[in-house]
Amino acid sequence: MSSVMGPGPAPRVHNGFPPETFAVRDRPNRDMDMRTNRSTATAMGRTRAQGQRPSRMLQGPNPMPRGPNRMPQGSPAGYHNQVQRPSMYDRPRPSSSSSSSASTVLSGDSFEVTIASPSSSRSSFTSFDSLDMSPRRPEHGFQRPAPIKQNRQRRAPGELFAALPDEVLELTLSSLKEKHLQPGSDSCATCMMRDLCSAAIAARRFLKPARAALYEEIQLVGADSQVQKKRYRLSYGTRLVLLRRTLRSNPHIAALVRSLKAPAVPADTPLDKYQNLVASVIMACPNFERLVGFHQNYDHSFNRLFYALSTREHLKEMTWVVEAPSPQRPPRAKSNPGASPGDLQPDQSARFVELHVNWSRLTTLAIHCLPGATLTPVSLLGNTMAHLPALKHLYLSYFPPTAFNDSNLLSLPPLETLSLSHMRGVTSAGLAAFTRRPSSQSIKSLTLRHTDLDSLPVLGRIFFHLTSLETFSLVQEKTLLLPEDEVIWLFPYLASRTLRKMHWDITSHPTCANVADSILAKSIEANGFPSLRVLRAPNDPEGLFQALCKPEARIEMAGDRYRGLMARAANPKPDPAVATTPTTPKTPTRSPLGFMFPDTYGAAASSPSQQETVAALAPPAPRCSNLAQSRIAAQGRLEAAWARPRFVVNVVDEAGAMVKKLELGGFLGDAASRIRYRLTPDEGATDEGGGLVGFADLLGDCGEDLRDGDSGGGGGCEGRWNARDIGDKRDRERWWHVERGFWREVRLS
Repeated sequence: MSSVMGPGPAPRVHNGFPPETFAVRDRPNRDMDMRTNRSTATAMGRTRAQGQRPSRMLQGPNPMPRGPNRMPQGSPAGYHNQVQRPSMYDRPRPSSSSSSSASTVLSGDSFEVTIASPSSSRSSFTSFDSLDMSPRRPEHGFQRPAPIKQNRQRRAPGELFAALPDEVLELTLSSLKEKHLQPGSDSCATCMMRDLCSAAIAARRFLKPARAALYEEIQLVGADSQVQKKRYRLSYGTRLVLLRRTLRSNPHIAALVRSLKAPAVPADTPLDKYQNLVASVIMACPNFERLVGFHQNYDHSFNRLFYALSTREHLKEMTWVVEAPSPQRPPRAKSNPGASPGDLQPDQSARFVELHVNWSRLTTLAIHCLPGATLTPVSLLGNTMAHLPALKHLYLSYFPPTAFNDSNLLSLPPLETLSLSHMRGVTSAGLAAFTRRPSSQSIKSLTLRHTDLDSLPVLGRIFFHLTSLETFSLVQEKTLLLPEDEVIWLFPYLASRTLRKMHWDITSHPTCANVADSILAKSIEANGFPSLRVLRAPNDPEGLFQALCKPEARIEMAGDRYRGLMARAANPKPDPAVATTPTTPKTPTRSPLGFMFPDTYGAAASSPSQQETVAALAPPAPRCSNLAQSRIAAQGRLEAAWARPRFVVNVVDEAGAMVKKLELGGFLGDAASRIRYRLTPDEGATDEGGGLVGFADLLGDCGEDLRDGDSGGGGGCEGRWNARDIGDKRDRERWWHVERGFWREVRLS
């Protein structure tokens, strides 16, 4: 089949190309042809999108002829207009002998043209570029385009560290403080402050977070250095004086201080002068919140320390150790003649209330009355708490009945933590009425130590009405009883859906279980406490509670049998009836300087007559269980259970005769239980104190005292725990410091 072509110019001969291909390089004609052919390319694209195979012959007024792809020597006139269109003729044929080949150039204005030859099954696909390209040189071959490369400048030293947010640096320094001060660490607060100072001067980026970590919670533990005293010519309080100078000279640092742990009072230092020094440091801190580990007695007279605390509007925690008023002149005629000798004068009561006026942010209030002390009239405590709208945690200890009774209990604001210790004015009826009030629904932790609670129904109402209760502690000598006309038919009699931790210590029956123990054990067994996870029952002679908890492989601790338990049980640590300014032994350098800690109560009395009065008014210390002895007894019950196996395995032969008998699984407890039987004290408490943190532990040395090994204490820290072999004396002075104890903060249970 032949086709007729119109006349046209002869084809150009291009050097370097095969004779069967040619290219048209006329720019104007090419642009015109490309504009006219866009519609054709669009139509072909639609055809491909619809799944149809495009036609091999171009459609138009002058269709492309079928036949060999070779330009004839003599072209008809008018054919020049047809060949001006972009075609694949500018591309050389591939040398491969395969059935098909493709050559593609990506472009925004390109389309494909397919021409089929009847004499060959080979097809060619070519894309065209609308850009003007220089003629291809065959000697260059194929050239890959250069990749797009983004040149990155090398980071300057410290640039990446400077880009870290402050939160990352704060978390890093917080972790450093925890490593230094965690229980069991060989480091101390002095080493912690030394490392924070090193971090602050290591990089400017570290200065702000390191300064905040250093000054937010200041801990000055132990004795001052003798070299430091000599350098600054001070006899006491050198670190406090330097701290006060820094805070006064830099208000930005002073605004960072939130809490202060002041060193204990040196033995040869006047108490009033040392209190004034601590008060001057507090006055320099506008955002002060807590005074930790420095609890002084309040005798209702003017004191600069308590005045400084009363002016801090951001104060959040306050601990009062109230002692009997100091001897005053005989009462005037205006005084109330019917007032008892222990009652406060009206001006003393008003002064105590005024100290709380500025504490609108106070959340924790702890008050402990020494023998002979009181807070009267009975409305004094209520008037005081009226100025504390943010109060959440309240701890009261040794209040006389004239200062706190059931009426005060019913007037308490909504609290989260309530601890009542040795409150003779609180009765079972008052506790039952208190739990029914809407203000008591927010209580999460309730501690009753040696209160007048003697009724099991009242305890049941406490568990029933306190719907947010999570921690409950009960310590007393007298057992709880049922009314004579009441009989329990169904269990659980005692139940709480939210309780998670319970401390139960009733010491009335040391050799057998009492009625309250049996009823509580049956209630736990009947799923009355589904959320209970920790149970501490020091007085469990029959193992009722131990059998309800998870089995333990070992309960006894390593040193329980070999540390003189019987001698310590005969002389337990006295309750802080007359606690006061503490006293410590001499410093580690064997200097005559010492501290005052409450090792022996009664040292605070100002005169022998007052000491006799205090001794006469001091109640006998109630008995509580010793956790070390409780662990030994629990270990004995556990070992006795090992002799009573739970499973027996009989090994028989083929004839059915028993070859061996194995007894397995002797243990004490319930494997399916989720309750842990815990007989270890809280952090800061002692085994002799029953495991709960009381005012005796709070007012103690808390590890600051450096005692000899014979008295039960341990050594302190000198900063050498992380040191290597240092030959230079200057380097040694940089790492070492005066030996100081491992003080740990104690919080009341």
